[in-house]
Amino acid sequence: MIVRRARVEDADAIERVRTDTWRDAYRCLVPDSLLNGLGYDATRRRAMMAVLPPHQFVLVAEDEGAVVGFCMGGSSRSPDTRFRGEVYAIYVLPENQGRGIGRALLQTATKELVDRDLRSMIIWVLRENASSRSFYERMGGAWVRDEERELEGMRVTESAYGWSDISRSFGGSSGSVQRM
Repeated sequence: MIVRRARVEDADAIERVRTDTWRDAYRCLVPDSLLNGLGYDATRRRAMMAVLPPHQFVLVAEDEGAVVGFCMGGSSRSPDTRFRGEVYAIYVLPENQGRGIGRALLQTATKELVDRDLRSMIIWVLRENASSRSFYERMGGAWVRDEERELEGMRVTESAYGWSDISRSFGGSSGSVQRM
């Protein structure tokens, strides 16, 4: 398995990972109609990747030549000035989870952020997504706060996890939950 910077031609594979992972991870958390309406059209993603600003990045994880995960991040979109960087999305195909791919993507993402002088990081996750929250906690993330947001026309609660300094070390495995 390797993690590398994504290319525009990876857009179709990235969209497949996003859609398949959403359908698996969010089943019973969001309406089936939303999940069933997701498609594999990568037109918008391809256009976005073609003009990616320098403060953003997209990474893919490949296993035996196939994209099995991706991560996108850059400057934080949060008004919380404690966190300068953000991972906007990180997804690994369900059949590839538990193999260290998410950890490798997140560790590479922190290097990308630090290279952009973004030495702290925030990630948002659906509050009800217990497995992802547990993953971020194992990776050393500290719960920051919950916020109500709109997702595809429905109200959801997202939880923020933050890392105050990703430049020194990253990827703790203590399993303890921190609060910020």
